[in-house]
Amino acid sequence: MKSSESLRGLILVMIGPGGAGKNAIMKAIIKHYANIRQLATATTRDMRSDEKQGREHVFVSRQQFKAMIARGELLEHQEVTPGKFYGIPRQTVADGLKNAEVRIADIEVLGAEKLARAYPENVVQVFVTVPGETIDEQSKVLEGRMRQRADGATDIHHRLERARTLELPYQSQCDYVVVNGTLAGAISSTRAIVEEELSRRGLPGAPL
Repeated sequence: MKSSESLRGLILVMIGPGGAGKNAIMKAIIKHYANIRQLATATTRDMRSDEKQGREHVFVSRQQFKAMIARGELLEHQEVTPGKFYGIPRQTVADGLKNAEVRIADIEVLGAEKLARAYPENVVQVFVTVPGETIDEQSKVLEGRMRQRADGATDIHHRLERARTLELPYQSQCDYVVVNGTLAGAISSTRAIVEEELSRRGLPGAPL
């Protein structure tokens, strides 16, 4: 593997609990910039109606996912919620950074931490959260948003437990924190981060 310093590409990692709005912000960034695409991570969850194979994710069966692990194709992998596995394809990351590509990804905490350790000069961690002075206050906002979008009760329970114990405490380790009080404000804040990081690295910012 080449050293992180010899690679010119950039991966913007959106981190945060379910219901914080990571995907909405990420889609807005992709729509705004011609040269930023999503880093397609591997997952065993079902494909959603607005997704495409190989664009947001590489959708695989659990058997295929286990085979990818056995072949050493994943930089990291986690069971994020019961029965739903996610992993970062090693070669996709290496090729993108080598070719000075800019990618954005929604990656869970443990995966983001490992990716940042592997490529410390090329990974920027952006934590997306909701208003609230304490973890309890933020958890209540998250629960309300998940119920509003009709998430299942079991899914809400697991996501809130993960948010309280793992995700919300991680924001202090990230490069930036974006508070999603209004989506427009959060998108604006994230665009400012993108512009700063592209400029600092001498990478082109190409708004559509």
